[in-house]
Parts: sequence; structure tokens; C-alpha cells
Amino acid sequence: MKLPHLLNLGNVRKVKHNLSIILDVSALDRIEDEIVANVIALLTLAKYHYRFARKQSGPNWRQKVSRLYYAAYNSARAVRLYTTGDYSTEVKDHQNLDKLPDDFPNRARYVNQLPVLREDRNICDYDHLAAASDLGLGTANSTALVQEFLEDVIRYLRGKGLSF
Repeated sequence: MKLPHLLNLGNVRKVKHNLSIILDVSALDRIEDEIVANVIALLTLAKYHYRFARKQSGPNWRQKVSRLYYAAYNSARAVRLYTTGDYSTEVKDHQNLDKLPDDFPNRARYVNQLPVLREDRNICDYDHLAAASDLGLGTANSTALVQEFLEDVIRYLRGKGLSF
């Protein structure tokens, strides 16, 4: 990310709120536009990972699951950025994969299954002795999960007023 950048200031919702006492509506709208642009960019990256994953065949199960995970991860980051203003590039942020708003559709399912997808990604990326049969979700279930998650993310954000 090139400097300077809004996302480097910390929680962008808090930044916008705190600046509201000194900035006019036009400037606050520009901040909101920048937040939305970054949400859309995260979703674009998520879709890129998803399309790449879908192209992978059986022997490439490691790449498929890994890219599916990153599609879900970036989708979840987009939701968090828009709703709470949270954004991070720290490794620990992966622990927030299942931190979805209470009103997110099918939340319970994702809170249960996205961490399993993360474990599967770790197997794919780091366990040199693993076989596809070691995956908790497997490639077909991971693909379906991420497809439905992406659809729910898009529907959710559109319901919050985003147009993309």
C-alpha cells in the first residue's frame, strides 16, 4: 500500500467520526468514498482468488483450497472494513476471519465453517505430508462454502447501501 493512505490511520470509522468536528460534509463524504473504494477493492481481490481457485483441478487441491481461503478472508475483511472500520495486514488478522456482524446472513454457519477452511488452508500451505483426504471440508465443500459466502457478502453490503 502506497503512503500516505487512509487505511494506515487505524480504524477508519473512528477516524472519520473524530474528524467530523473539524471537517465539512464534503470532506467527510470523500473519506466515505475512500472507505467504499477500498471495500470494493478487497471484494475484487476476493473474486480474483475465487476465480483462480475454481480453475484448479484435482491434482492442484492445495492451490484450490488456499485460494478459496483467501477469497473468503478478503471478503470478510471487506465486511469488517465497511461495518466497523477495522483493517489490518498483520498476520494475527487471520484470527478474525469469522468475526462477522451479528446481522450477517447465515452467520452461524460461517462462524463454524470458516475456521475449518483456515485450518485446511494451513494444511495445504504448510503440511508437506498432507493428502487431500486430510482436509476438514475438502475441495468441493470449500468451493460451495466460499461461493455462498461471497454471495452473502455482496448481498449484505448492497443491503447496507453499497452499489458495485
